[in-house]
Amino acid sequence: MRTCPDCGCQYDDSTEICPHCDVPLVPDEESESAPEDNVDDDLPVEGLVVIETTTDDARVGQLRELLEDSGIPCFLSDELFPSQEPPEETRVFIPKEMAPDARKLIRRMAT
Repeated sequence: MRTCPDCGCQYDDSTEICPHCDVPLVPDEESESAPEDNVDDDLPVEGLVVIETTTDDARVGQLRELLEDSGIPCFLSDELFPSQEPPEETRVFIPKEMAPDARKLIRRMAT
């Protein structure tokens, strides 16, 4: 089996690209060993996934505005995991079931 690192959907081994997210699928062994792609166990709110990680504060603002204007709630790593030190990079989290729609919006924004 192969798993989409974005939406978590599983497909047989003959499928290479997620038909929903248009990203390469990973073998199940890799998806289980990649906690940055699905960090539900570490989150105070279960069911969230990382949609993007960036060091660009302007990009974070653009992503948040795009997602929330489209009805997709998003949460930033510094909001979920407050610390004394400013983070080097910001992870943008969204509800797992909304990942395919969010990926499409982000791809459109890039073009």
